Amino acid sequence: MRQIESLRKSDNFDRVLATSMQKLTAVSAPPAEDGSVMSAAAIEAAAENVSHGAIPEATDLRGPLANLEAIILAEMRPPYFIVNDEIQIAGDFDHVDLIRDRKAMLEATAKNVGRVDLLHHPTQEFVGTGWLIARDIVVTNRHVAEFFTEVDRDGEFRFKPGSGGDEQVVMMDYVRQYQSEVAPRRAFATAVLYIAGQHEPDFAFLRVQPLNGTEPLNIATQRGKPGQPVAAVGYPAWDGQRNDPELMARLFGGVYNVKRFAPGLITGEAEDGIIVEADYTSLGGNSGSAVIDLDTGEVVGLHFGGVFRRTNSAVAGDIVAAALRRIRSRITVELPTHLGAQETPASPPENFAGRNGYNPAFLGEGQLAVLLPRPGAWSDDVAPVSDDALSVLKYEHFSTIQSKSRRLPLLTAVNIDGEHQRKLDREGEWRLDDRIAREYQIGNELYRNNRLDRGHMVRRRDPGWGPQAEASRAEGDTFHYTNCVPQHELLNQKTWVRLEDYLLVAAETRGFKASIFTGPVLRETDKKLTGQPGVKGFQIPEEFWKIAVMINADTGELHATAYVLSHGPLIRDMTEAAFVYGQHETYQVKVNFVAQVTGLDFGNLSDFDPLATSAEGVFGEAVRRISGPDDLQL
Repeated sequence: MRQIESLRKSDNFDRVLATSMQKLTAVSAPPAEDGSVMSAAAIEAAAENVSHGAIPEATDLRGPLANLEAIILAEMRPPYFIVNDEIQIAGDFDHVDLIRDRKAMLEATAKNVGRVDLLHHPTQEFVGTGWLIARDIVVTNRHVAEFFTEVDRDGEFRFKPGSGGDEQVVMMDYVRQYQSEVAPRRAFATAVLYIAGQHEPDFAFLRVQPLNGTEPLNIATQRGKPGQPVAAVGYPAWDGQRNDPELMARLFGGVYNVKRFAPGLITGEAEDGIIVEADYTSLGGNSGSAVIDLDTGEVVGLHFGGVFRRTNSAVAGDIVAAALRRIRSRITVELPTHLGAQETPASPPENFAGRNGYNPAFLGEGQLAVLLPRPGAWSDDVAPVSDDALSVLKYEHFSTIQSKSRRLPLLTAVNIDGEHQRKLDREGEWRLDDRIAREYQIGNELYRNNRLDRGHMVRRRDPGWGPQAEASRAEGDTFHYTNCVPQHELLNQKTWVRLEDYLLVAAETRGFKASIFTGPVLRETDKKLTGQPGVKGFQIPEEFWKIAVMINADTGELHATAYVLSHGPLIRDMTEAAFVYGQHETYQVKVNFVAQVTGLDFGNLSDFDPLATSAEGVFGEAVRRISGPDDLQL
């Protein structure tokens, strides 16, 4: 940051920047008189340049650009220029009319995709593409970020030193377009938030300076499907070492390193849906490109590689979104300067005036009513609530019940109205709830200097339905520690998050309403923290449960399914078997089983459980390993 500030204040900044930009100038030729992007003569000249190796130094692919980006189809997949922030439609594509119809929306989305530029790097001037996933966070690929980052002695990520003793500077350039007259939009990266491991999907998150005129891209809530029209927005560089130089010259006209809009179709998926495959055109430099749905403008994938004439690959958008949720929950809350180092902000009781809480009659009256679960074996351990005689903390569209001894929620209950769901981009500040005594809660002090994540029990988005103000209030309410349970950062929540997404998407697309209960399995054997000031001996739950209640569309009756996220002990207790299914996996179980292991009272919900009469598993106990929606018994 010191180098950034000195550059910004220096009289030489513009010169340094201009020199860097000059080095990055793409091989180019003027458009043809007929308005097409490149003339035949220009294409021939570009091909001649390629064949003779006349490629600018900045496009040397001996670095992170050497990942496998690729041309897939020789026809019908043009990489359109973006000039002056406008998509230049020149060349045939199967769904070109869709681009024309959605052109303004797609252009607004593309404005938030930028090139990852480096200043003071010994060999590379730019290393790939990134896009805003939050107001001040850019996502790109791991193999891009690794080129300019390293790990210090404390295991923290940082930028590598630059050349000549200068600090390396990483900058997002959201313009860098061919023959464009748009004013520059550039923002410095200030920190490395996370780089995925070698056995994780290929993504990394950078903190960047917020910039007026830029907005985060929306992530699609549903997976991309084969045949779905999409486009990769990024900065392809010359890549003739792995692609046919003549074909590359014909498609790109010898112009590289500038923003392109490359349409194509989703062709399939891999790795159980973690990877989206598509046939858009890409080259080295597209690493980190946003793959967007042409119909909605939402991101369906983070491009990371491909194989010439076979397929391009992207990390599925929901995987990237889930990773961001975990990263943000782990970032220490920045407190106002007047607060003590261990003090956590709190919401006063009057802030919750008029909150409706969980509604038992949300799905219907009489036999369709779903009562709030009761504390059962924990009845004597419930934290008293100042405004509720039954000790229930009521928020907008959801409620929680807090354990005094464990200082965590025993259970949460939320009503979801998929038909009136709103998509809000709201960041919350984690707070205590002053309706219960401070001694029965745990705040920021639990999450400092360790590898624990703040885990929402009621997800931020679940109660966000209804009128705008109501939905916003509900999402804000989820950022209270009475709705939070610590989870180790290595907890594999992939299937767990997908389960929640599936249930929520099902509610949205089918018009279903749902009531969902979630909480931790609190065991006497839960491991304790050691060496953490102020919270030494605090026990961390190792398993979590969820019960989803809907109305069966065919019978009109209630339908309840139960799930656990377990890494072994819970399943061993259930089956009395000497094996472990796997580390932190999701299973569908009987509602009665959740009642047994938690000590909570779920009333008559087991009467509506499709597994209730199942005799699968050891000793008549049913358990179904869940790796996707097809594994659910609904």
